[in-house]
Amino acid sequence: MTAVLKDDLYHYRLIFRKNNTVENQINGFMGYSQTISGKYKIENDLIIFKPKPHDNDFIPDTLLIDKKQNVIFMERD
Repeated sequence: MTAVLKDDLYHYRLIFRKNNTVENQINGFMGYSQTISGKYKIENDLIIFKPKPHDNDFIPDTLLIDKKQNVIFMERD
C-alpha cells in the first residue's frame, strides 16, 4: 500500500510493505531527499507506527484508514 502527500515544498511517499515495514520517502526543493524507515501495525482502521516515520510532528504516530473514501487521514474531526 502506498500513500502520497504533496504540498508546495515537499513530496512525501509512505510505502507500506507486507512484512510490516514502512518507508517515508521525502523529497523537497533544491534536491532535498531523505528516507526514514520503521515498522507499522494495523489495528481495525488504524495504522500505528513504531517509531514515527518522520523526525518531527508533521506525520503523527497513528493514521486513520477510511475504506469507503479510499484515503488515509492524518487528522479528522
